[in-house]
Amino acid sequence: IKFKNMSSKVPCLHFFPSDHIADTLHLSLEAQGCYTLILFHTWNNNCRPYKDDDKIVPRLLRITPRKWRKIKEEIAPLFDLSDNTFKQKRLEQTWRKALERSEKAREAALIRHEKRRIYSDRRFADVVRKHY
Repeated sequence: IKFKNMSSKVPCLHFFPSDHIADTLHLSLEAQGCYTLILFHTWNNNCRPYKDDDKIVPRLLRITPRKWRKIKEEIAPLFDLSDNTFKQKRLEQTWRKALERSEKAREAALIRHEKRRIYSDRRFADVVRKHY
């Protein structure tokens, strides 16, 4: 999802540590780190999920392909791999909400700046003498 006139800056990720810990409590420390890195890389990729590619993903995570094969088995249930990508439903929901928040903030800023401009123009008009 991309709103018109949005800057190219990635919106802020609202991260809830208690939910993350609860969802990943069963994972090894390495698997938890890889899972989190996939989420963060996906977020920075405008929430476009990475392909399930055993050459690309290990490089992205800075681990060996052998280690990746072991960790992948551990974290695979946390993703929807049906499209051969690492989709994560909650991350996509959070992305949509972040874009909506960002768009609302942008619209509010435009209104605020317009009001300031009008107020500034009005103050200037009141100060300038009228010559008839």
